Amino acid sequence: MSEDYAAWDYVAWAGFVLLVLLCLPLAGTRRLILGLSTWLLRLALLAVLAGGALLYFRPDLLPAEVVAAVDDFPQLRDTLPVPGSPLYGLVLASLLTAVFLPLLAVFDIGCKLAGLRLRRLRRLADAVAVEPVVASNERVPWYRLRSDRRTAVDTMSQVGARKPFRVADPRS
Repeated sequence: MSEDYAAWDYVAWAGFVLLVLLCLPLAGTRRLILGLSTWLLRLALLAVLAGGALLYFRPDLLPAEVVAAVDDFPQLRDTLPVPGSPLYGLVLASLLTAVFLPLLAVFDIGCKLAGLRLRRLRRLADAVAVEPVVASNERVPWYRLRSDRRTAVDTMSQVGARKPFRVADPRS
């Protein structure tokens, strides 16, 4: 084995171990992956739009691979302008960005939810299923219900009496 392969061997194993750690259900890695994915997608879409703007001014820079890839989809090829025209790259970049924009919105909402309610979401994701408590079928006597109602009415009347109320000023 040569020296070059040995160096790549270490890089490959380091990448493998890093990916294994990121696949584990740890709360910190979830937020990191979500944030990195959001920023990578955002930067990629901005790069696509910048490339479309560049192709508007320099259509001769359009790679032949892009035209060959678009030619594989006949409906898309018929919809787009003629390859080599200034609008071709701009329209293609705009179309590609419009397709991935909903995914960016989903990532943004996920980041916002993870930032606001992170502890609650962690508990929810890591929670163990708990069996629901079954209510007993014990019947409550009617006189007990009535006394509870009376207590509630007394409490509500006391709270209502403690609140200050405003009298409308007749002069205004």
